[in-house]
Amino acid sequence: MSRLAGLLRNNDLNSTTEEQIMNRIAAIVALAGVAVASASASIVKVEVNGTVDYNFVGGGHANVQAGDAVSMSFLVDSENYVNSASFPTRGYTVDLASFEMTVGSSYITLDNPQPFGPAYFVVRNNDPVADGFMLSRNIDFPQDVQVHVPGLTPTHDLHFLATYGSSDTIPSLDILDAVGTYDLNGISVYGWYIGRFGGIGAEYAYESITISVVPAPATLALLVPLAAARRRR
Repeated sequence: MSRLAGLLRNNDLNSTTEEQIMNRIAAIVALAGVAVASASASIVKVEVNGTVDYNFVGGGHANVQAGDAVSMSFLVDSENYVNSASFPTRGYTVDLASFEMTVGSSYITLDNPQPFGPAYFVVRNNDPVADGFMLSRNIDFPQDVQVHVPGLTPTHDLHFLATYGSSDTIPSLDILDAVGTYDLNGISVYGWYIGRFGGIGAEYAYESITISVVPAPATLALLVPLAAARRRR
C-alpha cells in the first residue's frame, strides 16, 4: 500500500489539473485492484448442500425431518495446507471459527479446538483414477471431525466425503483450480452423516459442493481525498 499512499501524499491536489487527477485516480484504481486480488486470492469458501435422508438424533434435532435442507460451509486459506506423503491428496486447514452447519431449523457446531488435531478440507486428484473432497482430521483417509448437537452433551462425529469417478473432475491439488460447483454429475460415492461410536444417527443426501474465492474488502475509500480535492477547485 506504500505506492498508493505515495500517490496521495506527495501531490498538491489543489494545484493539479483535472487531467492529472483523472490519471492518478486511474493509477490508484489499478494498484488497488492488484492489492485486492492478491489479498483475496488465498481465502476460499467451501459450501456443501443437500437434504436430510433420515434422522434419529434427539436434542435440538428432535424435530428434524427427512427432506429438510442441509447446508455446511467453512473457510480455508489456499496457502495453508499439508500434502500427503503417500497419496495424491492435499489437506487445507479449516478455519474452525468460520464453520456453519444448518439442518432444517437446527444447527451443528464444530468443536473448537478439535480434540484430535486440525480439521482438514482434503482435495483428492487422481486418487487413483478419481477426484474428490473430504472433511477429515487425516489427509490420507477419511477420519471424522468432532461436532456438537444443541441440547446434547456428548460429542458427535461428522463425516463428509464426495468422490467423482473421473480423474478429470479437477486439474490439480490446488484448491484455486477447483473453484466451481460440483453436483451429482459424475459422482461415484458420497457419505455425509453424524453419529457416535461408528453408528449413524442422521444421514444427509449430498447434492452439491461449491468452492469459491472470497472477495477482499473494497479499497475505493482510497479515492475519497482525490474526490474532495476536485470539489474544492
